Amino acid sequence: MLRPPSRRLPVVATTAAALVALLAGCSGADSAEVVDRGPVRGGTLVYATDREPTCLDPHNSGDMPQTYVARQYLDSLVSLQEDGSVVPWLATSWTISDDGTQYDFTLKEGVEFHDGTPLDAQAVVDNFTQILDPATQSSTDLLYLTGYFESATALSEHVVRIDLSRPYSPLLAALSQAFFGIESPTAMARGLEENCESPVGTGPFEVVAWNHGRDVQLVRNDDYDSAPADAKHQGPAYLDGITWRFLKDNTTRYGALGSGEADVIFNVPPESQQLAEADPTISLQEFVHSGSPFSLDLNTTSPVFDDIRVRKAFVHASNARAAVESAYAGVFPYEGDAVSSGTPHYDETYHEPFPYDPDEANRLLDDAGWTGRDADGYRTKDGETLTVRLPYNADGAETPPADLTILQNIQAMEKEVGIEVDLEALDSASMNAVWGDPDAYDLIGNYWNSPTPHVMYIKYSKATLDVGNGQNSAFASDDELDRVLIAGTATTDPTEQAALYSEAQRILTSKAWSLPLYPIQTRLGISNRVKDVWIEPSEGEPVLSDAYFVDGGDR
Repeated sequence: MLRPPSRRLPVVATTAAALVALLAGCSGADSAEVVDRGPVRGGTLVYATDREPTCLDPHNSGDMPQTYVARQYLDSLVSLQEDGSVVPWLATSWTISDDGTQYDFTLKEGVEFHDGTPLDAQAVVDNFTQILDPATQSSTDLLYLTGYFESATALSEHVVRIDLSRPYSPLLAALSQAFFGIESPTAMARGLEENCESPVGTGPFEVVAWNHGRDVQLVRNDDYDSAPADAKHQGPAYLDGITWRFLKDNTTRYGALGSGEADVIFNVPPESQQLAEADPTISLQEFVHSGSPFSLDLNTTSPVFDDIRVRKAFVHASNARAAVESAYAGVFPYEGDAVSSGTPHYDETYHEPFPYDPDEANRLLDDAGWTGRDADGYRTKDGETLTVRLPYNADGAETPPADLTILQNIQAMEKEVGIEVDLEALDSASMNAVWGDPDAYDLIGNYWNSPTPHVMYIKYSKATLDVGNGQNSAFASDDELDRVLIAGTATTDPTEQAALYSEAQRILTSKAWSLPLYPIQTRLGISNRVKDVWIEPSEGEPVLSDAYFVDGGDR
C-alpha cells in the first residue's frame, strides 16, 4: 500500500542525498575558488545527460534529446530573445509582406557546412523539402508548419522566400529552434539512416562519432563565423570539443559532476538540489519551458473518458499539486493550466479549472452512472469496472523516479473515489507502438515544449488530429478553439493576441482533456571551472559555443 504523498519523498531523498554526498566526498574534487581571467582556448568539455537520442538529426522525429545536442552543431535562420523578439543568425535580415504570408530571408554569405557544401538559398529550400517529406517522419517540424506552409523558393543565391497559405505570426520564433536547424543538403542526400548517425551543419562544433550507449563526440569547427547576434562572442568556439555523455542514473550523473568526471550535467536530480545549492564548486542554471506542461492526456475516444463528467471527475480526484510538490520536493512547480506559465500570453485565470475536490468527483461519477461497487471498492456500471489504462516507459531516463512516484500517488488518489488506474510499465519499443493508437490507452503522459502559445493548436487542433502521428494524444479537437487560435496567428497586435489566447485557454481548460502536472525545465549543474554556459529561450537548449575552461581545460 502506498504511503501518503507527503511521506514518500523524504525517505527516498535522504538515501539518494547520502549516496551523492559520499561520492562527492570521495572524489577529491578541488573545492577552492577558481579565478576567472577571461576566455581561454582549449579543453574538451564533458556534458552528461540522462537520455540518448534515437537519431541525431532533429528533422527526424523531433524529440528534446535531439535538439539539445543539435544546438551545438546546427545553426538556425534566426535566434529567439527572452522578450519574444528575434535577431539575425544565418539570416542577416528578412522582410515580411503586408498580409503576413510571405517571408524573404537574406542569408549570410561565405558560410559553409562542415562537409564543404556552401550555404545558399537552395540549401534552405532543400531543408524544408526534407522536413515536409513524410518519409522523414518529422513530427515536430511538420506540426509547426501544418495548415500554414505552402512553399520555399530560392529567389537568388542568398535570398530564400517562404510562402504561407495564411498569416502565421509565430513563424520566426518556431524557426529559431534547433528542430529547424539548417543541414547540409549533400549530407541529407545520403539518406535518413546515415544522416541520423552523422548529420552535418554549419555550427560551432561538428559530429565526429556517435558511440551508441556511451556518448557523442564533437570537435570545434575552426572555420566557424556564423554565430547568432546574441552570442557572447563571434568566431570559433573556445573549447576544443565536447563529449556528450549519456548517464541515465541520477545519482551517477550528479556524482560525476562532483568528482570532476563531468563539467556540466543536465537535470540536476531534485533530491540533490540542496546539495548543489550549498556546493561552492557548482553553479546552477534553470529555465522553465513555455508550451504544454507535462500532463496526463485523457483519451476522449476511450469508452470511459468520452464522457466529460468522468474526465472532470478524474481531474478533481487527483491532488496533482500535492503529488508534484512531494515527488519533486518543491524543485518543480505545480502547473494546473493546459499551457505552462512561461508561455507568452499565459493567463493565470485558468491555472486550475478543476481543483482537488473528491466530493465533486464522487458526485460527477454518480451522475455519469458509475454507481455500483465491486469487491475492491472500484465503481461499476452495467457490470463493468471503472478501470483506466495508463502505460508508461519503464526506462528510468524516460520516466524518472519522481514521475513514477507521481503516477503511483495519483493511482492511490483515484482509488479513493472508485477509479482503478492500471499502470502498465512498457519497454521503449512497446511504448512507441502505443502512440497514435486510440485503443492502446485511456490516458498517457505527454508534453510539448514550444516558444509560442500556438502550442495549443499543435496539440489539440483538427489539423493535428488529421495528421495522425499521435501527438494529439487526447484525440480531441474543437472548432471554436481552432478558430480562436488561427485568429491568434493572424495578428501581430499584442493586445489582440492576449485576448485571443486567453479565450483559447478558457475553451481548452473547460474540456478536461488533460491533467496538467508540472512545466518542463532545463536545469544545468555547472562546474566552477567552466564559464559562459547559457540557455537559449526557444527550447531551453544549452549553448556551449561560448563556454570556456578558466584553466584552459587542464585536468
